[in-house]
Amino acid sequence: MEENKVLVSIDLCRDYSQMAYCYTKGMPEPESVSVITGEQKYLIPTVAAKLNGIEEWCIGDEVFLREKRGEAIAIYDILTMVLKDEAVTIDEKKYTGYGVLREYIKELLNLLKRNYHITNPDYIVVTIEYPDRLLVKLIRAILEELLFDRNHIKVLGHSESLIYYMVFQKRELWVNDVFIFDFTGHQFLVRRLNTVRARTPQPVIVEEMDLSSKYHIDMTKTPEKGRELDAQFMQLLKDLCAKYIVSTIYLTGEGFYEEWMKDSIKFLCTKRRVFLGYNLFVKGACYGALSDNGVGNAGDYQFVCSGRTLINIELEIFKEEKYVPVMLSKAGTNWYEAGARAEGILNGSREIRFRINSSISKKAKILTMKLMNFPQRPNKTTRVEIILSYKSERQCIIVIRDLGFGEFFKSSGEQVKEIINIEDYL
Repeated sequence: MEENKVLVSIDLCRDYSQMAYCYTKGMPEPESVSVITGEQKYLIPTVAAKLNGIEEWCIGDEVFLREKRGEAIAIYDILTMVLKDEAVTIDEKKYTGYGVLREYIKELLNLLKRNYHITNPDYIVVTIEYPDRLLVKLIRAILEELLFDRNHIKVLGHSESLIYYMVFQKRELWVNDVFIFDFTGHQFLVRRLNTVRARTPQPVIVEEMDLSSKYHIDMTKTPEKGRELDAQFMQLLKDLCAKYIVSTIYLTGEGFYEEWMKDSIKFLCTKRRVFLGYNLFVKGACYGALSDNGVGNAGDYQFVCSGRTLINIELEIFKEEKYVPVMLSKAGTNWYEAGARAEGILNGSREIRFRINSSISKKAKILTMKLMNFPQRPNKTTRVEIILSYKSERQCIIVIRDLGFGEFFKSSGEQVKEIINIEDYL
């Protein structure tokens, strides 16, 4: 009989974090983890502290209590510390951002153990706002240090979690466009999810719009600013609903829990499904874990969103009087995990061709890299190395190096490099 696995997800954000869990069998949907057993207290401030004089850590609301008592000093903005490689000194000892984040995640898992008796999850997914390569690498390293199997760890962005969430819902909720408004203490993001039904696999696309400069959390704090915010949001909704056919709207983030929506909420709830909640991304990440463990049909869809590659890159090999494509990088792969390395021998050619195909427009372009500075050698005596790597989801790099030919020809050290701006091929 197939094992019933326990899967855990963490939504790791600058201000608050959350957890959820589910099982591969007998559980219809993920369950959010509450800080207090029996209550719906899901938000855990992304704050940590080491207790004075002892090597013991606490996180979340307990930090504020301990700090008030003079027992600890709160460490805020942990993710920024990690990305900037910053450190803090406590009790004359230096703690790196990486070390603080490790303690924070460790305490999250201890909370899961205390309140839900989940001690050894089989699979863990961490979702973050944007999948920065360094942050992804460090989160994976922390989880491996905490004894998770590297093959049972997944890190993804919020937009990807959103797609997982939606494809596990009833189709009626996303038969047309879905809008997600994410209003936190540091951002106001609008995401639009839509599908292209005429293609197989069916692309599910998430477009993002950052309106943080126009909408900020301080506007919710006074009645006057709240009325101004309500009017602005109302106009935004009217503009979007006039342009798109909208099935469902999700409101997430602490900004929507302040009582400023008056006219806008009335407009929202007319002929549309509207959901207000915190746990959209953390549950989406849990659905991603389910998908990786063979549950659901998310594999039938092509994810087109922040964090996933948008183009196919193929190496064209000339064989039997025609070009034969060899896939190097496939659209829909997490960009921070995408890449390829290949070797080959030149057959009289002074160039190498690549075919780049957009997953959105389906248009293809040919990229030709010239090898004019490579040394002249007899035919089939130049071995080359081709390395493809992503610098970000919007840019990748192809490098071709001369490897020489064994003992006959040493490498000249010559190489050519091409930077591919993904926008140019969509």
